[in-house]
Amino acid sequence: MANYQSVLTINVQHEYYNAHQDELAPVVLYPDQQTQSLLKQYGMLLKNKPGSSRLIADTDLFNDLAKLTEEFTLRYYIIGADPVIRSITKMPDMFSIANITARFDQDTALEIAANSWLNANQPNGSSVLHDTAIYDRNILGILDVHIPMSHFNLEAKTIAVRFETLSTYWKYYIFSFDSKKNLSISSTLNGNPPFTEQEQEQFSGRVARIFLSTNEIPLKKVYSDSLSLLNEKRILINSLPWPAPGNLSASAVEDQIKIISHIYVS
Repeated sequence: MANYQSVLTINVQHEYYNAHQDELAPVVLYPDQQTQSLLKQYGMLLKNKPGSSRLIADTDLFNDLAKLTEEFTLRYYIIGADPVIRSITKMPDMFSIANITARFDQDTALEIAANSWLNANQPNGSSVLHDTAIYDRNILGILDVHIPMSHFNLEAKTIAVRFETLSTYWKYYIFSFDSKKNLSISSTLNGNPPFTEQEQEQFSGRVARIFLSTNEIPLKKVYSDSLSLLNEKRILINSLPWPAPGNLSASAVEDQIKIISHIYVS
């Protein structure tokens, strides 16, 4: 009877979704065709769940093949299961995908930040993006795993990939309040400065009071903080709504791209 053992576990985390420290991102780790063929050759199995993939080996077959392997190389596509995941991920531009390399030269546990990117406009990026298009347009990154002969054994190995969330300026549109009222937004967001009132704007005959954060604020799916609308010290709205991933816009300000989250309060 074959004896199977887990030899590699890959976990993907994303700052936007991490309400808990060990929460996994809503992504699928999908091996490319060459990797699928290689795993069949080595008699290996994949066990996947959202945000994670585990590689399981037949120990007898593995030990026989390991002696003949100079380097074991795998490629995974990291594909978002949440349709908004790309829009809330910190990346250089809208055409970027993360280019992640994990090499087991020394440690058996690797922690890798997704901070290297490919772009469709770059010569070395366009062909890769073309290949990945056959899998999914919601691709977040490519993970290449390299295990040299010296480390290609049954010792359990782990990879933790982490994506950063997008930070935006939050712009509140406050309707249905007398323009003469002295309004302000009270914030308990740690490390972030307050909101300042801007010039009023008009939408479909309605006037909105505008409040803009003075700095960018990281987006999250779940917040433990709160924002309140005040008239001097009296609370008008105890809990203001949080930004929605779909209400974003980008504009060029002094040769820099400024991303704004638009939040409407009636």
